[in-house]
Amino acid sequence: MFMKHSFLRCLEESGCASPKSGWVPQHIAVFRASNASTPLKDVSDDDDLIAYVPMYVKSHSMGEFIFDNAFADAAMRSGLDYYPKLLVAVPFTPATGSRILINPKLIEGEGKNIRQEVCEYLRQITIGNGLSSLHFNFLTDEEATDIAGELDTEVEDSEEASYLRSIIGGVLSSSKNKFNFLRRTSVQYHWENRRPSKDVAESDGATTEPFEDFDDYLSFFKSKKRINIKRERRKIFDDEEIRVDAVRGKDILKYEGLVERMFEIYLSTINKMYWGRQYLTLDFFKMLSESDFIDNLLFMCARPSKCGGEIIAEDVFAGTFNIVNDGVFYGRYWGCLREVKNLHFEVCYWSAIEYCIDEGLSRMEPGAGGGDYKFARGFDPVLIHSSHFFSHPGLSSAVKQYIEMERQNNVGSTEYLKARSRVGKGTLIKTPEK
Repeated sequence: MFMKHSFLRCLEESGCASPKSGWVPQHIAVFRASNASTPLKDVSDDDDLIAYVPMYVKSHSMGEFIFDNAFADAAMRSGLDYYPKLLVAVPFTPATGSRILINPKLIEGEGKNIRQEVCEYLRQITIGNGLSSLHFNFLTDEEATDIAGELDTEVEDSEEASYLRSIIGGVLSSSKNKFNFLRRTSVQYHWENRRPSKDVAESDGATTEPFEDFDDYLSFFKSKKRINIKRERRKIFDDEEIRVDAVRGKDILKYEGLVERMFEIYLSTINKMYWGRQYLTLDFFKMLSESDFIDNLLFMCARPSKCGGEIIAEDVFAGTFNIVNDGVFYGRYWGCLREVKNLHFEVCYWSAIEYCIDEGLSRMEPGAGGGDYKFARGFDPVLIHSSHFFSHPGLSSAVKQYIEMERQNNVGSTEYLKARSRVGKGTLIKTPEK
């Protein structure tokens, strides 16, 4: 989804991901050699392109969401230059997807070989150019396995420690292949549109049936939690007299100034936070809405109920910028021009989940961070994969030890929380509100 040409083009041409901002595009195209036996089927003159890899030379680690600041600090303390480094990723986008795009006409079974050839080539580029490291962020599990080996999920029993660590840190694990790539696994919290199973023998505690409606979803929470959620929503809709509208695709362009208003709302969060960083520009918002990517955009817009059905941009005072594609809702940016208690949870979670159920979407990925309150609202932990190569053997060894040290506790936390999420006959239990 985020590897679409229009999305990357808008990021780069708007200056968001550019040399000036510390993202130097160095994309790689892999072609079939004229004298090589082709791994492609049904070959035509246009089928020489085997794979494509979006890659950037980075002078910092901002906007990546697979956090490697500890590695950069370790390099600095050892007198090593950590920057520049090579990064294979979609800028500012903590969403899993293929990072080595392979021609769909590739003969079945050739994908692993192509990925490993690409990684070996990029590894040599990293070493040959004196760069510190090469990173593949938000890989699919298959890609991570092909690049860095199988994920080692063996853990020791330590439920309390695993649970606490899951709330405050990432999940790390590693394995090593012949190319010396380390495998790192982080944690995000996703919501799935699957009703919990009444059969305790179900392996993951859920069926393949989607929720019928939002009330059906709430029915699987404990009574106290369900009552609290309904009270929260009543205060937003009845007491505060706020409505939340979902505006999707080309409908966004029907409302003059809405794109600019959503950018203003995006900036509001950044300006409020001491650590906030502005990665996106108004030009990016406009260019994306004018491209074929508009079909994937969705704005959740909060405004006074008295405003009625027609949306006026200046009436929208809070909302989220989201992407919807292939049955998945990707939550990206939240902002609010005036504070209303619990409105963040309504717009980012309850209204979004209700939209997913009504539209028959299969999953919601709200992005990085916030594991404690996401888990409390029905989101479960999932493993997110990345792979890393370090040119300096000493730094590679130190990172590997760090990863191994963390793996035992943190991988176990995911399974522990999943077990805590659904117990008995499909009853959801979540951490209590603070």
